[in-house]
Amino acid sequence: MIRINTLGKPCPIPVIEAKKAIRELQKDGGTIEIVVDNEVAVKNIEKMAVGLGLITTSKQVQAEERVVEIVVPKNMEQTRSEQTDRDWVVAIGRKTMGDGDSDLGELLMKSYIYALTELDTPPEHLLFFNSGAFLTNENSAALKDLKLLQEKGTQISTCGACLDFYHIKETLAIGEITNMYGIAETMAQAKKVINF
Repeated sequence: MIRINTLGKPCPIPVIEAKKAIRELQKDGGTIEIVVDNEVAVKNIEKMAVGLGLITTSKQVQAEERVVEIVVPKNMEQTRSEQTDRDWVVAIGRKTMGDGDSDLGELLMKSYIYALTELDTPPEHLLFFNSGAFLTNENSAALKDLKLLQEKGTQISTCGACLDFYHIKETLAIGEITNMYGIAETMAQAKKVINF
């Protein structure tokens, strides 16, 4: 068993430390326990582990202390190679599409997200960061189409630092909160990335 203490360490450090431990155990298997002090870290670790096909559990041991357990099977490299690679990802770093008039740009972005719902194969993942974080907000004109995409299996993630910067974390209306490590990893694993 590997036990990692990340108390007081901000994301993405707990996720990165968990990923290192998984690599260490991927041949012989074993259990990893990561001690964290916030719910966002728990969710990010669980998301990363589930993405690798691993089983996780978490428990609260003290008021400000949670333990996330990850079970790594023997010969995990073979298990991972059998998993289907992500197909394509859309990374949206702004609330408008293109340069020019902002009203037109917002209309184009809404139309683009609607068009994604009409595709035979929607994207595997939508990533929102910088002012793109406003698109997953409860006041977003694209919310209805994002919900439809989510129902079709598209994963939706928004940058937590961006939500904090714009003071809109409390009004996030869809998907999950991620960090730059999660965004970089999702983009790196995708066969194709479309950037806005």
